[in-house]
Amino acid sequence: MAEHSVAPPGGLFANGPFGEPVEQYRKRVAALLREAFDPEVAREAERTGLFPRERLVPLAGAGLFRERWEQRPYGDPGMGVIIAEESGRLAQAGLSVGLSLHCETVSSILVRYGDTPLLRDYLNGMLAGRLVGCLGASEPTGGSDLNGVRTVARRTGTGWHVAGEKKYLSLGAVCDFALVLARLDEGTGAVAGRLGLFAVPAGGLTPRKRHTKAGTSALDTTWMAIDAEVPDQALVGRTGLGLVAAVWGLNHERLSIAAQTVGGAATAIGLATAHLHTREQFGVPLIEHQALRLRLAELASRLTVLRYAVYAAAQGVPVAGACDTRDLAAVKVTAARFAEEVMSECMHLFGGAGYLEDETPLSRMWRDSRLARLGGGSDEMMWELVAKGLVPDHVGYAESVDLG
Repeated sequence: MAEHSVAPPGGLFANGPFGEPVEQYRKRVAALLREAFDPEVAREAERTGLFPRERLVPLAGAGLFRERWEQRPYGDPGMGVIIAEESGRLAQAGLSVGLSLHCETVSSILVRYGDTPLLRDYLNGMLAGRLVGCLGASEPTGGSDLNGVRTVARRTGTGWHVAGEKKYLSLGAVCDFALVLARLDEGTGAVAGRLGLFAVPAGGLTPRKRHTKAGTSALDTTWMAIDAEVPDQALVGRTGLGLVAAVWGLNHERLSIAAQTVGGAATAIGLATAHLHTREQFGVPLIEHQALRLRLAELASRLTVLRYAVYAAAQGVPVAGACDTRDLAAVKVTAARFAEEVMSECMHLFGGAGYLEDETPLSRMWRDSRLARLGGGSDEMMWELVAKGLVPDHVGYAESVDLG
């Protein structure tokens, strides 16, 4: 039987991101995730290269997904970041990213824009753990350029014919449906080139290639050909607003990525700290060497700042003007780059053992961390979003700058 949420009225962070309700929820989530994604499950997922979708069922049965999205359209962002942070602590990025794609990216889109019976059925199936969805945006020729989408949706007598390719369909090998971004074939004029987002069943997806990635082996990522007839009810949101719907999901994904890096970095720093206390060199524990402990202290200090930023972003998401796409992009890119640095430095603190996969998890964690700088948008795309929001201080410039 599912446990009831301990969140206070107004959401988990209603009284701030700390305190007893938050800690109770954190402990509950951590226990559920440790049981669902135990080490044997993680090893098998790494071996097969497939996300263990069946492990979503007990999480759904405990109410994790429905609680997260009970209040529309934002759900409870505080719950979202705690789920992501605790999944990051497992140090299995393939599993935590897969969970995030299910719980945040796709679910958020369907909660906000899934206003047809078909899409509501998909959402209910996901919240129950019976169905798995994924998001198909990037293409072989486009990458992060979502305006360059070449997959096409053409009207038919009963709905739409969606055809094209998606290069990086994570969860594609285990999904029941994919939300596919497609260019609408509407002729010329003002409507030409608009984008739509369509729920395409797995039967309309044909694998072209299963990617072998540098890391996150537990998260299957597939190059898919798409050829499907879908009904009008498969259109997500209004005609032509597909990019808006996709960005809504990507924003939730970006905040989740940042929260995952908080958990993953905390685990890496904790392991490195234990190693410095345990390992002796030159007759004393490594922690007695100032250069090593101060390097670790600097990483821990920056992690504190990042954690507070993630929590503040979660509080700001439902507040108009408090945390927008540019803010989430800034948090995500900063977190992603920090995570890669943390994993590299903590691996280094283990010395040669850090490079040995059979002795420590640090080398795998280091490889896995690289995905955060690409998934949900590359560093450069995130910085472009931030750059578009830069505001010049012309008044201050005129008052304080004199170039002669």
